[in-house]
Amino acid sequence: MTEKPLSPAEMEEILKSYTTIFIIFDIVFFSMIFIFIILLIHYIKSRKNIRDSNEYLMYTIKGQEEERERIARELHDTVAQNIRWCKSLCEKSDAKDKLSQIEEYLSKSLSQVRSISYNLAPPDITKNDFLLCIKNLCEEFTENSSAGIRLSILENTTASFLNRDEILNLYRIVQEALSNISKHAEADEIVILIRNQAGNEEKGLYIFISDDGKGFDVEKVDAKKHFGLKGMKKCADLIGAELSVVSKKDYGTQVKIFKSESRKVNILGRV
Repeated sequence: MTEKPLSPAEMEEILKSYTTIFIIFDIVFFSMIFIFIILLIHYIKSRKNIRDSNEYLMYTIKGQEEERERIARELHDTVAQNIRWCKSLCEKSDAKDKLSQIEEYLSKSLSQVRSISYNLAPPDITKNDFLLCIKNLCEEFTENSSAGIRLSILENTTASFLNRDEILNLYRIVQEALSNISKHAEADEIVILIRNQAGNEEKGLYIFISDDGKGFDVEKVDAKKHFGLKGMKKCADLIGAELSVVSKKDYGTQVKIFKSESRKVNILGRV
């Protein structure tokens, strides 16, 4: 018994059915590939974030240990020595005649304790006065460095829109930039310019730090060994600021920091 051949209409209907099936299969297949790629990207990003976080954690711990060693060394070499010397003067039979010396050493100790305390937490931050913080930082840097600083704050510049966290992180970026210059640049002069937007620029605070030091190749910097730059970038990310570093051997280094007036971040560092 022979089967009745399919009519053209029936063949067309079967082809349409198969075509629909293949289209659905393709859509599902490519959707799965797309979802897989998205998940893979998220996985890679999360791994990178974990790696960056671990590196930054190492940087933070290393920085804390270095800071503790520095404070211990400063307290031992300055404050402790002065107090020990005062104690020995007080124990002498003619201590009354040594009061001026005792007062001098105690005044030095007080000044040194204030300097150490300021490095740990600048009191001006509690006043929400970023510009004053930077002025005092530059004065202190000048006293302890052979490089000179020219600080220019353009007239009517305001940083009043910054909150305490933003002020602290911007301060730490500038502080780290000056520290890097002091340690590595061999610079004679540092120029810091602070201003608000000009022309069509986005509203906010612009900070420019330039030095005439020996410079370096930014592309060849090993972030794992130079935690200073990574720390500056992390501080900028935490408050949604932009940071760029441009340098060339024998032509110094320029650091630009921009904090938008309108862009705010939550505690997780997301805009």
